Amino acid sequence: MTGALTWARLSYRQQKWELLLVTLGVVGVVAAMLYFVSTMDGMQAAFPECLSNMRAQMESPVGPPLACQAILEEWYEHQGWTSTLMTAARGAPLGLGVMLGAPLVAREIDGRTAQLAWSLSRSRIGWLARRIAFMVIFVLALLAIVAMAGELLAAAIEPDRNLAKDFFRFGERGLPIVARGAGALMLGVLVGAMIGRVLPAVLVSVIVIGIAFAGLSLGQEAWNRGEATIQRLYDDAGQPVGFDYASMDVEFGLLRPDGSYLGYNEAFERGLLPEMYQDEQGRIYASAADMEAGRVFGHEARLVIEAERYPELVLRDSVLWVLLGSAALGAAAVVVARRRPV
Repeated sequence: MTGALTWARLSYRQQKWELLLVTLGVVGVVAAMLYFVSTMDGMQAAFPECLSNMRAQMESPVGPPLACQAILEEWYEHQGWTSTLMTAARGAPLGLGVMLGAPLVAREIDGRTAQLAWSLSRSRIGWLARRIAFMVIFVLALLAIVAMAGELLAAAIEPDRNLAKDFFRFGERGLPIVARGAGALMLGVLVGAMIGRVLPAVLVSVIVIGIAFAGLSLGQEAWNRGEATIQRLYDDAGQPVGFDYASMDVEFGLLRPDGSYLGYNEAFERGLLPEMYQDEQGRIYASAADMEAGRVFGHEARLVIEAERYPELVLRDSVLWVLLGSAALGAAAVVVARRRPV
């Protein structure tokens, strides 16, 4: 226990200013989140006639009551700020990976203290594990607070929805924030171990972590596309189909008469839809002549992942980031074990 505390103190001293900076940043974001949670919950309690079931009010022919105009304007102003805070929560794991992961090993190599530390340790791998342990606990604790604050804020923004099965603000609340932070931290450690200089390692880790985030996001989008179901926006009678806001929109496009799906981007890129005409029943035509002749090109549709699969996709996203982080940690251990003295 004493040895663990010694290593924790050493890790804190070596990255004291980075730790203080990210702590202040997280405290500021979480405090702002909790402020809006309290404010919006209070507004819901004080003005239920205006803020209960708002979506139905907006979609009704008469709209919300005129007496609620000022309340709704204030509500939507708060929502604008909460959107910024939720975006900050999405970026927090990646930022912590850069600021705390990249310098972790690079600083000791850059300061020429690594060789002495390695000579005094039984193994370089053990030294790396002890150096990382404190930072992992610290980062995961901070991000767990952000993740919980994100859940509270999302519930305050959408109090009428069951967010346990809802893709609202996916990736900006809950488990993915913590898992992405673990993966980003390990990527930062790997970059720092490979480069061995603090500033270049920080700059390169921004690129590497950004590429990893983009790659995993695009990969999961393709994965989701393969598992999505087609949902028409209008039925055969031309009536709008109930829109499930809790599900995940993968893509908007067209359901062709033969039952196949065609995304709008693909249709335009392939020149299949040089012009687009739409009637009141949501039917799409490729030209005015086709519309007059009743030759339907397709029906408005979307690819969706059902809301019931939210827990599954949360777990999948988290597992992918943890696996990426584990691979990066293993690679960092190999680099440290084989690195020659500077």
